[in-house]
Amino acid sequence: MKKSIAIIVSLLFVNNSFSQETERTSIFSIGPAVGFGHTGIRNMGGTDQFKEHWEAGVIMNYSQWEHFGLGADILFSTEGGRAENDNRETDLTMQYIRVPVKFTYFFRDMDEAFRPKITVGPSMGFLTEAHQHIEGEETTTVTSSFEKFDFGLHAGIGFNYKLGTNLWLNTDIGYYNGLTQVYPNRFNRNLALKVGLAFGL
Repeated sequence: MKKSIAIIVSLLFVNNSFSQETERTSIFSIGPAVGFGHTGIRNMGGTDQFKEHWEAGVIMNYSQWEHFGLGADILFSTEGGRAENDNRETDLTMQYIRVPVKFTYFFRDMDEAFRPKITVGPSMGFLTEAHQHIEGEETTTVTSSFEKFDFGLHAGIGFNYKLGTNLWLNTDIGYYNGLTQVYPNRFNRNLALKVGLAFGL
């Protein structure tokens, strides 16, 4: 009987140690995310109007360090701009597969549940489709008029909150500023709140 109790206790100890080690060494996480905000195009002409920006996809993060992380997102992103000129509104909708690369600095220790963060890095956009609507006219497809590749920089602030073993709530408020022209002297920009869940592997 004593031998059985000793074996059970040993197994429980080993299992608990293994669980703690698994949680501690989960340095890669992945999960879904959605975002909403405002998008625009610099030098579009006219008076800028609010243009909704949507994004959805997968977020990934790798971090074996206490305060630093490296990550990337793969997002379907609706961008473009809306402006009023001579009492007529022009609405341009551009759809991208966007891949931001993220260098992250985490505040507080790794075992804390709430960890504020700041991120910065390059972002690449691959245009899939573009439509333009001028008030009083029909919507037209203008994909061929725009550059197929967009590149710029993004920066953000947010926090990660630990919901359970190897499960985190991710939030970011991020700003993107395009550096390459999507059309002569026109550049993408957007501001969005993104929320996601990351599962440690």
